[in-house]
Amino acid sequence: MMKRHWKKILAGSMLLLALVACGTETPTPESVVPLMMEQPTPELQPAAEQLEAAAAANDCANRYLPVVQGATWNYRLTGIINDTMTRRIINAQPTTFTDQDTFGSGIIRNGSWQCAGGNLTALDPASGTSISISSEGVWVEFRTVSQTGITLPAALNPGDNWAQSVTIEGKLAIGAAQYDARNIINNNCTAVNFESVIVTAGTFNAFRVDCRTTMDLTVDIPDKPSRNALTLNVTNWYVENIGLIKTVTAGDGLDGTMELQSYIIP
Repeated sequence: MMKRHWKKILAGSMLLLALVACGTETPTPESVVPLMMEQPTPELQPAAEQLEAAAAANDCANRYLPVVQGATWNYRLTGIINDTMTRRIINAQPTTFTDQDTFGSGIIRNGSWQCAGGNLTALDPASGTSISISSEGVWVEFRTVSQTGITLPAALNPGDNWAQSVTIEGKLAIGAAQYDARNIINNNCTAVNFESVIVTAGTFNAFRVDCRTTMDLTVDIPDKPSRNALTLNVTNWYVENIGLIKTVTAGDGLDGTMELQSYIIP
């Protein structure tokens, strides 16, 4: 029972730190309760002309993710967990930006990104620092050690394909025992087409993106090394000038949904 329990926590924790290709949803352990920072839904959205003008001088200008300092999205997560999460862009520069997910437990995930011609790449989901999570005697801590590929292309056209790979490493502790652990995450995504999607924040004409995520989890337990392969099917819906409005994840007991509740795009 304990073995199954720490595997669930390990998988959830690594997903938390691996917010990479396709905006994959971020399950957390049961004891971690994210904080919903209430923000009113704005009545007006940035004009398309403003975004087009910004694109000429800003490599981070992306139609499906407004890279604007202070932009905030509030989400509700259901399924493997039933919580809320606030995502915010805390720093935006012409070729880089930093986003942040804030959880009620005190966990803060900072992610650094690089931009090139509107193509957005998550460089380091842990922003070069380690993050620790504990639950019922199980403790994990990880950091990103490598990544390749693109997270979100500058344009989405039906049939487009892209990929990203991330490796994170760290420690898993069960009671007084501590073990090295790592996860190799591969995301392969395909742009589908526009669909009508209803979430709490409203009804949108959203572009659907299907991703297949595989995780190779390894824990170096002396004499009993543990290796687990997980496969997730992830569907994301993006709205122009707003960003990610919904994610549905299925597979290996990590089923869940993330839906947009409210947002502010300054």
